[in-house]
Amino acid sequence: MKNAWVLLILAAALGCSTDNDSGTGDFSPDPPLVIGTDERPASVAIPQDYDPEVTYPLLMVLHGRGADGQTQAGYFQLFPLVDEKQFVMIYPDGGKFNASGARVWNGALCCAEPGDPIDDVGYLSDLIEEAKRTYNVDPKRVYLMGHSNGGFMSFRMACEASAFFTAMVSLAGSTWLDPDLCRPNTPPVSVLVVHGTADDTVFYDGGIFESDGMQYGYPGAVELSERSAATAGCDPETTTPLGMVDLVPSIEGEETERIGYRTGCDEGLGVELWTIEDGPHIPLFTIDFADMATDWLFEQSR
Repeated sequence: MKNAWVLLILAAALGCSTDNDSGTGDFSPDPPLVIGTDERPASVAIPQDYDPEVTYPLLMVLHGRGADGQTQAGYFQLFPLVDEKQFVMIYPDGGKFNASGARVWNGALCCAEPGDPIDDVGYLSDLIEEAKRTYNVDPKRVYLMGHSNGGFMSFRMACEASAFFTAMVSLAGSTWLDPDLCRPNTPPVSVLVVHGTADDTVFYDGGIFESDGMQYGYPGAVELSERSAATAGCDPETTTPLGMVDLVPSIEGEETERIGYRTGCDEGLGVELWTIEDGPHIPLFTIDFADMATDWLFEQSR
């Protein structure tokens, strides 16, 4: 979606760590920082002190329409956290260019045409598998974090390739309006939905938007969270208040309300909704957002 990026890309400081012996095979102390194919390479950030004997969480960042992986990771302010929190991060680029020349993902009907031959689900699944072979990452701690079109792509992955990852964060994203179009694999994943009430691109309450002459319907943030909760076995009608936080300095006070779906959830699963009151499509976050979002992700494990 119209990602007019206003932040400079942060310099890539690199790092992760948790003592875990779930990795398999021998890993190089100096692995490549590009994986994928010649046609579709994907960049990777690893800790500066990367140790092949240490097992790391794996985070895949999915950009919004018109952006790219590096810009998205910079906007999320994730590069400094690679060292600080010790994780491996993949930040690939969408493989399709729409009619206006914007790079996009073929995700959950957003920004792709019916019958589109580009298989981004297969591509991203292959990247995760290659990362497991290349870096010592914990297969039980693989995560997605997407914005806008990248959020739609994350939800498509949750529908069609949930076995490849553990949890996801979607900022200003959604999924198919018709829930029957999403047929989740097992096991389901934990989901954090983040959305601003003043988003004028992907509306907080859902709606229809046009892209390349086509119309796409999508559910709002609350319905999306309730669907995700039900898929995770949680009671979608019972929520737990988690408090207000200040994540967007341009909005006065603690603007983000957090609620959790925690009743009756399947073991190890949870869903949260963070509503940014008066938040736009591209909120200018403090570093607290990246810190809290990655903390939430890394707490989730199979």
